[in-house]
Amino acid sequence: MPWKEPRPALACWLLAALTLACLLPFAGKAVHMDDPLFIWTAKHIQAQPIDFYGFSVDWGYEDTPMTTAMQNPPLAAYYMAAVGAIFGWSEVALHCGYILPALALVLGTYALARKFCSHPFTVALLLISSPVFMISSTGLMCDTMMSALWVWAVFFWIKGLEPENPRLLLTAATFVAACSLTKYFGICLIPLLVVYSFLQRKSAGRWLLYFLWPMIILLAYQWWTARLYGRGLLADSANMAVAKRTATGALSRTIETLAFCGGCFFAALPALPLLWGKRGTFLGAGGAGLMGLLIVAMGKVGNFAVVEAGQVKWWYLLQISMFVLGAIVILALAWNDFRRNRNPASLVLLLWIAGVLVFVGGINWTVAGRNFLPLAPAAALLVVRRLELSPGNGAKYLCWPLGISLAVALMVAGADWRLAGVARDAAVNLTKPLVPRYKSIAFEGHWGFQYYMEQLGFEPLRRNPLVLKTNEAFIVPLQNTSLFRLPDNLAAKEAEFNYFPSKWISIQNAKAGAGYYSDGWGPMPFVFGPAPAETYLVVRVK
Repeated sequence: MPWKEPRPALACWLLAALTLACLLPFAGKAVHMDDPLFIWTAKHIQAQPIDFYGFSVDWGYEDTPMTTAMQNPPLAAYYMAAVGAIFGWSEVALHCGYILPALALVLGTYALARKFCSHPFTVALLLISSPVFMISSTGLMCDTMMSALWVWAVFFWIKGLEPENPRLLLTAATFVAACSLTKYFGICLIPLLVVYSFLQRKSAGRWLLYFLWPMIILLAYQWWTARLYGRGLLADSANMAVAKRTATGALSRTIETLAFCGGCFFAALPALPLLWGKRGTFLGAGGAGLMGLLIVAMGKVGNFAVVEAGQVKWWYLLQISMFVLGAIVILALAWNDFRRNRNPASLVLLLWIAGVLVFVGGINWTVAGRNFLPLAPAAALLVVRRLELSPGNGAKYLCWPLGISLAVALMVAGADWRLAGVARDAAVNLTKPLVPRYKSIAFEGHWGFQYYMEQLGFEPLRRNPLVLKTNEAFIVPLQNTSLFRLPDNLAAKEAEFNYFPSKWISIQNAKAGAGYYSDGWGPMPFVFGPAPAETYLVVRVK
């Protein structure tokens, strides 16, 4: 074997220690992006545990039913409700509670990797070093929990299938149902495991009956939500994904999907020389160059102009081309692994990778970095399975890709942490001098900024109906969502404030072309280079 690994018990302790070391420094991270939706739902569940979405929020331009604002099932919110009930609702308490799903994901990946390769510890290290793991695991949304349930469902199903073990298969089916009720993408586990089982057992059998359990649970969820809210949320989410999908051309959408994939699992890029040698590196560099020429010919990707006023943004072009190359490396690994082995395990990895890419790029309403977290364990497995074919590639060589990827992941997670903190600081610092001067203060925008403004007692400015008050001011975060401009005869700008969460990394900024949480802000998950400011306007009613 190319390199030695610690024994399973020691490996689990080391992985847990590394996960804690990476995530605990971010325990004080401010509530960020869609985190408020989960917090509000969790608090409502404590009062109404059955009617989990039976309330409204301002998450647009007006009061919106939570069934429309929240496009995820409620299991993650139930978990948060338990964390909040035990430890309280502070940022530190919630983030520490969410380290448990991250640990479950890392250890589940290790357990699953023991079935697929000889170096599972390295697979788990690659997962931890991925930017998508670091950012998702320092947030309060459902992606880390869903991915943890996903890998454990696959683990228990594979272990329970040969020889057939009813207890393990039922456990796996329960994990499939829990995964699907954490995020609807978990439903894709059913066809994935069915294909694996047919190839492994060569025929249908009693194992098919176990899939009835998650299907019954999902149908019951559809029936119960239809009874509660007038429409079944399982089917409604599919319709909503189509209705809300951003109007992006097929080619731009494909480039965005590949760029997000390569950026979110960054290790594939520095590992390219180890995976494919000098010839593969040369071909990859040529492919990245051709991709750059294609993007220049297009002029823009999505809503972001790579060529503006005849000038090419070369640094941006280099980054997006390299990120696309990283995704192509992952796809090449999946295809090569299947072509070489042609067994159930290799086909599952290929379908796993392809399924995530098709869902994010072709089905989901937006391309977002956190949606690639389920792909990371499979990508890490493919990297290690490829390296195991080359006896000369020892652990000392893999240290470079691991170290580079972990450094990038920590830098990106740090930039996201500071971006979240800007919204909290702006809510506190901008309102303090306005309170003595104005009779009332309102705000536009959502995400973490709304959460902290409402904690301070201020209300959002609604467009429907629009009510302006005499001697009123409101704050507008220009890099936020659901903003609307008032006519000049009604309002006037009083002051402008710029915050710089990070000087050299952009996470979510349309000017920089970075859109980790939605490709509507940019076709890359993050961008290295001079970062634009986060601008907040103070506007007074005339």
